[in-house]
Amino acid sequence: MTRTTPPRPLELTAVFPELATMSRNVTRLHPRSGSPTVDDSSVGGPLLWPQDEPWPTCTRSHEVYEVVELEALRAAHHVMVARWARSEDEPITPEEEAIHDRSRPKKIASPYTDPVPLLPVAQLYARDVPGLPVPDGADLLQILWCPFIDHEGDIPAIHMRWRCADEVTARLSPSPEPTVIELDDYWPAPCVLHPEQVTEYPAPDQLPDAVAARVHAWQEETGHHYTHFAVAPGWKIGGWGAVPSDAPDQADPPRCECGTVTEPLFTVGLSEWNGDNEGGWRPVEDADADDRRSYPPAGDPTQIELGDEQLQIYHCPESHEHPPVIVRVYQTL
Repeated sequence: MTRTTPPRPLELTAVFPELATMSRNVTRLHPRSGSPTVDDSSVGGPLLWPQDEPWPTCTRSHEVYEVVELEALRAAHHVMVARWARSEDEPITPEEEAIHDRSRPKKIASPYTDPVPLLPVAQLYARDVPGLPVPDGADLLQILWCPFIDHEGDIPAIHMRWRCADEVTARLSPSPEPTVIELDDYWPAPCVLHPEQVTEYPAPDQLPDAVAARVHAWQEETGHHYTHFAVAPGWKIGGWGAVPSDAPDQADPPRCECGTVTEPLFTVGLSEWNGDNEGGWRPVEDADADDRRSYPPAGDPTQIELGDEQLQIYHCPESHEHPPVIVRVYQTL
């Protein structure tokens, strides 16, 4: 099923004509709860991985003393999906309650020192995702992360892999996975994608000073929030970057270790539309979705929770072999 962002309730270029030259295409991924396979673009789904290629791991010692068992978390997720498929008046069974109990955090006696297989976060086929900047000879992007937060800046260790899907003849199955993770918020619930390309504009701190001043005056006068109309929410590819949470005065894109200014590649977003805000980003197909009566909620299907922040991955336009730059960014909606 497709997802369609409604016509904008306010055309920003009519208010600020300068924005016409600052627009960028961004692909909203629109993840929705599902059962993706290795042949699908997905969030939290299985990856198309060669049988003879080592699975990436995080080898640092993680200073954590409480963990969640991944298999128990997955079982609890399936219970909740089944529970919400039944009548809302039907109570949870004792068996389902026991499964939930097993998914609660458990204390461990010492830091977790074993190598940790990384968790799949996203798999994106170029055929499905308009605007995906694939290098020559590749048609597939795979993103994994460490399920423990204890890294510099509380940013998970990210691993990116570009590949040509046709070259994977012998597939790894099942793929390695960690026995435990630090937080259930770091396990993406399996989702299929419904990519849609839309237009977005810079955040206020990224605008030229004169335009930013007019935006601030307009907000004071009208009570509108410019960002609600300018920046697409949720999981997305491309578009504009955002201001790093740990460097609010640094509105310019981060630089690669080679010195090149990087470009926004992938955003781990928050809510798909953050309620019924004035930005009008709720797809028309989800107009009747009631997040209070569904699991996972249509507006928050991945169940990823990074506080009030998003996570953005930037890539170097000079070489796809250069490591990605990861930043935490302010919530836009």
